[in-house]
Amino acid sequence: MKGVVIGIVVGVIGLVLWLTTKEVETSVISLHKAGMILAIIGAAEALFALLGLGKKAKK
Repeated sequence: MKGVVIGIVVGVIGLVLWLTTKEVETSVISLHKAGMILAIIGAAEALFALLGLGKKAKK
């Protein structure tokens, strides 16, 4: 359950970052692209945690 919560939190933070920083310019990293990557990683984390919970429930 902890992995699902962490995945959702990271996904939401990434989504907010992605949606709100399109016009922000930084010299090192694009916050817009970093937000998109965080959203994808968060969604994958939540999905894999849910799949792991499903496997444990079957046993």
